[in-house]
Amino acid sequence: MKKAMIVVSVLLLSVMVIANTGARIQMRNGDVIECEISMENISFITDYGEFKIPVSFVKEIVFPAPGNRVTTLNTVFPNETFGGFLLDEYISISLLGNPIRFHKDAINRINIYNDSRIITQELVQVYLKTGDQFYGEMLSPVVKIQTSYVELEIATEDIEGMEFEGEGNVLTKIKINNGSEMNGTIKDDFIVFRLLSGSELGVSPGKIKSILFLKKTESGVIQVSSSSFFQTSGNMVFVDKGSFTMGDTWGGGESDEKPTHKVTFTYDFYMGKYETTFDEYDAFCEAMGRSKPSDNGWGRGKRPVINVSWWDAIAYCNWLSEKEKLPKAYDNNGNLLDKDGRITSDPSKVVGYRLPTEAEWEYAARGGNKSNGYKYSGSDNVGDVAWYTSNSGSKTQEVGKKLPNELGLYDMSGNVWEWCSDWKGSYSSSAQTNPYNNSGSYRVLRGGSWNSIATRVRVALRGNSSPTYTYYGLGFRICRTVP
Repeated sequence: MKKAMIVVSVLLLSVMVIANTGARIQMRNGDVIECEISMENISFITDYGEFKIPVSFVKEIVFPAPGNRVTTLNTVFPNETFGGFLLDEYISISLLGNPIRFHKDAINRINIYNDSRIITQELVQVYLKTGDQFYGEMLSPVVKIQTSYVELEIATEDIEGMEFEGEGNVLTKIKINNGSEMNGTIKDDFIVFRLLSGSELGVSPGKIKSILFLKKTESGVIQVSSSSFFQTSGNMVFVDKGSFTMGDTWGGGESDEKPTHKVTFTYDFYMGKYETTFDEYDAFCEAMGRSKPSDNGWGRGKRPVINVSWWDAIAYCNWLSEKEKLPKAYDNNGNLLDKDGRITSDPSKVVGYRLPTEAEWEYAARGGNKSNGYKYSGSDNVGDVAWYTSNSGSKTQEVGKKLPNELGLYDMSGNVWEWCSDWKGSYSSSAQTNPYNNSGSYRVLRGGSWNSIATRVRVALRGNSSPTYTYYGLGFRICRTVP
């Protein structure tokens, strides 16, 4: 019998290490409060189920900007993130021994001082179409699929990975440990998982993007499938394909933001959750024996890398691809390459890490298919989401300190301008599919920077510069087509 709704229950693990619940709370009025969280669990609801998670498993909660709806909850496990709604109206804390309750609408962000944890069990890693991902135990002992030639039951212990497509129960591919690959339709209405926090979630296959079965090596190390079909880097956000209106949609924009036109993506892609940082870029420089760019005396670490040219940015992308054994995205002339190393102008055919196209950048900055239509990336209130001339202190700031947009992307407005793959061209009113402009004189810049006024950090604003140009307000973020 089909279930009429997702059934969720909470099972506490038999052994649970209670972590320190000290926390740092950033209030909407600018106050910063060091305290202790006086709650055992956080109640959360997502598009795919409701659950409780012990506070000892929570690393960060980012509350939605006014008018937005999605709260982001990150756990102590690597890249585990949930987007949804906090069911607890109030957060209970202890401040210097005084019990206090804050309404959630008064809070910007909570960082909880729990130690990060590594995965030590053979589990599954589930990627959802919302961009969420989590670890857990797959409770179903077998998976039933209908291929074009036979119906099969496959033991989950024999599966390496699964990928799903469509809103129904369509299973596009299942990879088995013996090297077999099959396409078919999954017969289960729900797949039930037990999260590391103890909650059980029954998730419709139509909401799942992929499932990876994490295996231990002979040395006892947990290892993700080596197949590039399932790989992606950490700190990447899934952006579901769709359509949007590109350009100035509010009126009063600059002339090169017009005419507005419809853009459609027939492929999904990953976008860097944050702008590429000095930590990340400096590792590339050390590995390749390159000179490190100046930080203008502002500090390195988690600040976005600056003073890098377009050529520097694509060299970093190619290095990252080679490090992960992926085909390079660019040749020596800056042309995009497909998986076979042939020049292409179709971003959907590029496998390696690259810079986003201008259309991908604007679609993601607007919130993709979750967009609420904001002028800035994640809010109509520029100060909620952007470092710009009025609040930046005349320098870059560490990435991820402002609120994210609807997709969970940070600093798409302000902090630093970001290089895009395209040459800049004029807009046309004609509808476009998977656009990429592969000729011109100047490469596209997007997003504005720490020294931009508010109107210059709008999601529709366009910039451009010579690909050899470097600047203390210019960096980049990475992108990758979902294979």
